[in-house]
Amino acid sequence: MISKHTTTRFASAGAGGPVRAQESNSVRRANSETMQDDRVALMWDSVREALRRRLGDVRYDTWIARLEFVAEVNGDVVLAAASEHERSRVDADFGHLIQQAWDQADRAGRRIRIEARERIPADVLALAQPADEDLLLEERGDVADEPRPEGINGDAQTLENFLVGDSNRVAFGLAHRLAMGGGVSANVVTVVGPHGVGKTHLLKGIQASLVAARGEGSVLYMSSEDFTVAFVDGVKRKDTSDLRTLVRRAKVVMLDDFQFICSKPGTLVEFFSHMRAIVANGGVVVLACDQSPATIEQLDDRMRDEIHGGVIAQMELPERNLRREILRAKADSVAAAASAIDASFDFQEEWIDLLADRLPASGRALCGAIRNVYCGTVLVGKPLDRTAVEKAIQLQAGGAPARAPKIDTIKDVTARAYGVTKAELESACRKRQYALPRQYAMYLSRQLTKCSYPQIGRMFGDRDHTTVLFAYRKIAAMIASNDAAAEELRALEQRIMADPRNGK
Repeated sequence: MISKHTTTRFASAGAGGPVRAQESNSVRRANSETMQDDRVALMWDSVREALRRRLGDVRYDTWIARLEFVAEVNGDVVLAAASEHERSRVDADFGHLIQQAWDQADRAGRRIRIEARERIPADVLALAQPADEDLLLEERGDVADEPRPEGINGDAQTLENFLVGDSNRVAFGLAHRLAMGGGVSANVVTVVGPHGVGKTHLLKGIQASLVAARGEGSVLYMSSEDFTVAFVDGVKRKDTSDLRTLVRRAKVVMLDDFQFICSKPGTLVEFFSHMRAIVANGGVVVLACDQSPATIEQLDDRMRDEIHGGVIAQMELPERNLRREILRAKADSVAAAASAIDASFDFQEEWIDLLADRLPASGRALCGAIRNVYCGTVLVGKPLDRTAVEKAIQLQAGGAPARAPKIDTIKDVTARAYGVTKAELESACRKRQYALPRQYAMYLSRQLTKCSYPQIGRMFGDRDHTTVLFAYRKIAAMIASNDAAAEELRALEQRIMADPRNGK
């Protein structure tokens, strides 16, 4: 267990004691080996993604997300926890899992050491942000003193580096207006969407803009965990006035992951009492939530009505064009960071298209795919090629890659998608409601299988191969000139590839 090792402190005489000479020498060596630390930092980024997949978003965001890579010191990889309480909890509950995930990524066999930030000497902490910054970070602004989450490019999360598409345009418009100090005709704004689509990025972007324009006291951002911990601490002290003062002094109050406090009745009631006071004083409350308030059973009628009386903006998983933008931005960011250590990461456009087509995933998962490609190639000295990209897709999708679908599966999925039957796809009827799905199915049969045009024709009512060739060319030309048709066909392809029969 890692916990036996992490209790060893940097200082030999307790907190504030002198640093051992061996440790100081290690620090000096680490300081002169920034490139190595950069590689280790990037490896930690990959391990974080693996831990998220294993633990799930709730446990990961609560306990792992805030761990900060500091440096490699004397053969140990030092991670900083925000407090001794967090260090103890993470070490006890997740230490062995972190070490296991690290062992899978690190052939050097280094040991993970988790330390409370206040117990780490200043000269070691200085290694966490060297002059050139680490591989995935560019120079940060001074909006907040605490570490700030990264955007797609590794920057601090601002509205300027938020990538906008059809799936998030309304939510971004609301966020931008709030950030500029404008009104939105509502005192309660709720941003709803699945995890990883950028809700936290929007809230952090609003915070950064308002702090820059109006000062720290104008806006408050809190995670549900922050609010819950502050409330519980106040209840234990029998004095919640500190939380009251903190929340009610800001004109814009933002609560992230609102759904998490809904399972705690006392905390939920406390938050709504603050929300009503803020609204009564002309302030704005912004909620970010993974599910619609209408489906949260713990809300009573009044609570739900107060949220529904405001503005609700829905965010969806990014559409293909936005997925391409996210992937390209992340690939460019990693390439720029790699060049700083004389490494090359030339991520080709065809691989961007491959990831965008095969991974209809969140922005967070798309960034993880790029990181996985980097760690599986440049970091270990392997070639950057299509095989590596396919491996990253496999890691994101889980398990072995699906086999090529059978034509019967393609027909069945296409028929269900367009409300027709397989018999109608095979029939001689030329009505558009049958002809277009039939041509889609023929096109995808050629794209996804190794069957020839004559073989495909026989599977579609014993048609001549020239009919299949005509359908293939027609659909190819259509999707080349019509983005909506291209997106429709990609969605159909994804449904076909996801069919469980492909694994049999």
